[in-house]
Amino acid sequence: MKSSNRIYYLSERNPDGTTAGNKARNDVENILQKRKYIPISALQLGLERKHGNRIAFKLKALLFINKIKNNIPLNSTIVIQYPMMAQFTNSNNKIDYSSIFSKLSKFYKLIAIVHDINDLREERVNHSNLDDLKLAYAIISHNKNMTDYLIKSGINSNRIFNLEIFDYLSSYQNKDSHFDDEATICFAGNLNKSRFIYTIPDNIRDLGINLYGNGYELKKDKSPYLNYQGTYSSEKISSIIKGKYGLIWDGEKSNTCTGLVGNYLKYNNPHKLSMYLVANIPIIIWDQAAEAQFVKKNNVGITISSIDEIPNKLSSIDAKKYDKMLDSVKLIKNKLLQGKYLNTQLDNIESKIINKKNENK
Repeated sequence: MKSSNRIYYLSERNPDGTTAGNKARNDVENILQKRKYIPISALQLGLERKHGNRIAFKLKALLFINKIKNNIPLNSTIVIQYPMMAQFTNSNNKIDYSSIFSKLSKFYKLIAIVHDINDLREERVNHSNLDDLKLAYAIISHNKNMTDYLIKSGINSNRIFNLEIFDYLSSYQNKDSHFDDEATICFAGNLNKSRFIYTIPDNIRDLGINLYGNGYELKKDKSPYLNYQGTYSSEKISSIIKGKYGLIWDGEKSNTCTGLVGNYLKYNNPHKLSMYLVANIPIIIWDQAAEAQFVKKNNVGITISSIDEIPNKLSSIDAKKYDKMLDSVKLIKNKLLQGKYLNTQLDNIESKIINKKNENK
């Protein structure tokens, strides 16, 4: 079959869950669907069994390539959320089947929407994401820092498009302003990874901190001002979360972001940034995080080098300054709810495809 002018995408159909990863990928899928891209059913895992169906799945993944070749014209454009993940129907466990990316790239123009780069967040990787991304027709990268990393790794800059921030689709109503919330700070995420919460100094805890997410250890927390609020789905949390400012921090320590998870903030777009903004909450973010530039440029929060700086930084923000920041937050929020950031880059990539076809006529 010859190439068509249609654009296809791998449809993941993830179940709704409490992890940000599912929310981000579901939102991408909804945006692709609204653009009238044509869905291709991705691999389905079914039930996870004790004595492994993972090997069988890898064989199934290879057969999946032939299925696509038999149904999709060669050299067509396919949008893929990367890494390529499939989730079991009876658990939150997933299988990464990105190993077929290189094989698909021999027959199709692949647009990779990057969610994570394992080379950046893991000490050892069995399968380098960079090897795959070098084969992509186009890459939607998180931000300039990630793009610079990809370029230094040997990927042509003309094939990389910066997302800036993840969109966040939601129909839930949010509190108009959090300025009068009892807690000064809220933090949402995988609390098991965010060990810094147990090292926050007492004077910061006294400001009031609301925690949301899995992995909270009550025995490690003796403070009445560290308030665990429970776990909510990624769809609902933006309408539930409370706190004057949303904190973006990671790692073991409160004086700087450390370890692999802390270092990863220098490159990725934390999905909680989008969630806070959709909830009408200004941001407090580590000043070395990649998205610190986005926060400053759009006046949607403040940057800090250490959590110790929070009281001093907030002391200069009165109700008037907060409201001005909140106005900026709502401008970005409206874009996030419309899928503006991903749509903009997909428009740019489509223009590139059209221009290339015109050049070849």
